[in-house]
Amino acid sequence: MHLADNSRSEAVASGLVGQVDSSHWSSILENIRAIRDELPATSPQASTLSSATLNNDASTSEADFDMGSPDGLTIERILSALPPRQVCDTLVSVFFLSHYTMMRNDSASDKVPARGKLYAKRLTGASLTLPQYESFWVSPSEASPVWIALFLALLSLSAGVYEISGMARSSQFPIPSCKALSKTQECLLLSNYTAANEHAVEAFLLLLVGCWLRAKVSDTNLWFLMGRVVQLAICKGYHRDSTKIPGSRISPFDGEMRRRVWVCLYQLDSLMSFQMGLPSMIPSDFCDTELPRNLKQSDFYPGIAELPPPRPLSETTTISYAIVKASVMGMFKKVVKHTRYVTPISYEDTISLDAKVRATYDKIPDNFKYQPLTSFIVDEISIIMSRTTIELLYLKSIIVLHRQYLTDRQDSRFAFSRKASLEAAERLLERQAEINQLTLPGGLLHDKKWMVTSLTLSDFTLAAMVICLDLTVAIRYSMRTGTNTEEDELRKNLRIIEKAHGIWSSSSETSEGRIVSHALDSTIKRVNDFINTSSASASALGWSASATDTETSDYMINNFDMMDSIDWSLLDNQIQDPSSIQDFDLDMWLMDTAGPLEPL
Repeated sequence: MHLADNSRSEAVASGLVGQVDSSHWSSILENIRAIRDELPATSPQASTLSSATLNNDASTSEADFDMGSPDGLTIERILSALPPRQVCDTLVSVFFLSHYTMMRNDSASDKVPARGKLYAKRLTGASLTLPQYESFWVSPSEASPVWIALFLALLSLSAGVYEISGMARSSQFPIPSCKALSKTQECLLLSNYTAANEHAVEAFLLLLVGCWLRAKVSDTNLWFLMGRVVQLAICKGYHRDSTKIPGSRISPFDGEMRRRVWVCLYQLDSLMSFQMGLPSMIPSDFCDTELPRNLKQSDFYPGIAELPPPRPLSETTTISYAIVKASVMGMFKKVVKHTRYVTPISYEDTISLDAKVRATYDKIPDNFKYQPLTSFIVDEISIIMSRTTIELLYLKSIIVLHRQYLTDRQDSRFAFSRKASLEAAERLLERQAEINQLTLPGGLLHDKKWMVTSLTLSDFTLAAMVICLDLTVAIRYSMRTGTNTEEDELRKNLRIIEKAHGIWSSSSETSEGRIVSHALDSTIKRVNDFINTSSASASALGWSASATDTETSDYMINNFDMMDSIDWSLLDNQIQDPSSIQDFDLDMWLMDTAGPLEPL
C-alpha cells in the first residue's frame, strides 16, 4: 500500500489556510529541497508584478464578480456605449472565424457576407439567433438584459482575441478593448440572472472563457467565477440529461444545446480546478447529462421532433473535439480522484488505472491523435491544436498518476512509475518546444500564440518540475549511497530542461514563470556541478574515507536536506495570490530561510 500525499497546507494572505494538491507543480517544487536552497535572489522590483499591472489586469477585474447592484448603471447607458454595428459585425465574425476550438462554428470557412448579414445561423447555439440579432439592431431597447449580457460577453471575448492576436493593427476602424466592452456582469445583475430561463449560463460561460484566455497566470478569481457558473448551471438543471428528467418539457434541440454547454463547462471545471490544485466543483456522482451528438449545426434546428443519428467521430464538426476529449478527460478525473484519496491506495490499483488511461487514448479516432504541429500545412490549425491539447491532457494524466512514486527511487517496485512519469514529462516539454518555435516572431503560428492559455503553460510547468525533481532525487541518492548515477540519463534530462529553461527565461513576465525559470536554472547548475565532479578521478570525487572527504560529502548531502524547516508555502502563496506579490521580498525570504550557501 502507498499512502497518497494528498495535500499540503499553506497560509494565505487572508489569514485562512488553503490546501494545495500534491500533484500541483508547486508541491512538486517543494520536494526539490536543493532548488529551494539555490533560488537566485532578485530584487522585489525585478521579481514581482507592479500594483499598477495587477490593477489593470482585465481577467482579474472581470472575474472578481461583485454581487452588489450596479449603482447608477442602466441598460440604456450600457446600450449607448455599444460600438457601431459595423464594429459589432466584425467582432461577431472574429468569434466564428477564430481558430480556437471553443469558438468555432460549422460555417467558419464560409465567406463573411456584407454588413448585417452574418454567416452563422445560430450564435452560440440556441441562445443567439440571426433573427434575434437583426431585431436587436432594429430596436435595441426591447432586448432583455440577459440577452444583452450574452451579446456583450461574445463581443468582449472577440475583442480580447482581436487584441492579443494582433488583428487590431490591420483593422480599418478602431476596435474597442475587451475591457471597454466588459459590461456582462452588470447586465447579468440587472437581469436578475438567477431567475432567467435562458441565456444566463451561456453568458456566464462566455465571460469565463474570455477572462481565461487573457489570463497569463493561475487566477483564483477565475476559479471563483467558475464556481458561480457551475452553481447556476446546476440550478438550471444542466447536470441532468433532458431525456431523463420526469415531465421535462425541454425540446430535443434545446436538450442537445444544453449538453454542448455542459460538456464545455464540465471540462473547464476539471482543468481549472486542477490548475489551482483544488478539487473539482462539479459533483460527478449526481450528474447524468449525456455527451452531445456529433452533429453539424445544419443537422438540427429548434423545431426538430427528433435528433438525427450522430455522424462518425472521424468526421470533424465543431463539437467532435469536446466529445473525443471527454473520454480522456474522464480518465484524468479518475486519476486525480485516485491520487487524492485520504486513505492508503494500492499500487496495483495505480498500475490498473495506468492501463485504462493508455487504452482510452489509444481508442480515440486517429484524426484526433497527435501529429507534428507542422502538419498544419495540410490541416486546419484548429484541428492541429485539438490533437495537441488532447495529447497534453493524456500525458498530464500519466504524470499525475505516477508522480507520487518519483521519490521512491531506491524501491524497484516503482521503477515503472518513474519511467512512465518521466517519459510523459519529456514528451510534454517536446510539445512546448514545438509550440514555442512556431509562435516566435516570424513563426508560422506567431499570430496564434494567444491560443496557448495559462492551462497549457501549467502543463509545461508540471512537466518541468517532474524532471527537476527526478534529477535532484538521483543526485541525492548517488551522494548518499556512493553509487554511480547513469551519466547518459542525467545528460539527456539536462538537455531537456536546458531547452525548457531557454523558453521560460525568455518569457518569464509572470511570477509563476520567474519561479519556474529560477528552479530550472538551479537544477541545471547543480546537475552540471555533479557531472563535472563525478568525471574527476576517484581521489578527487570525495568518495574516499578521509575525514576531509567525509566532511565534504556530508556538506553536499546537507545542502539537499537543510530546507526541511523552511516555510516554502510563503513563497508558493505569492504565486497563487498575485494580489499580494508586490509586498513580498524574495531577498529577505532567502536570507531568513535558506541559511548559509557556503560551508563555514
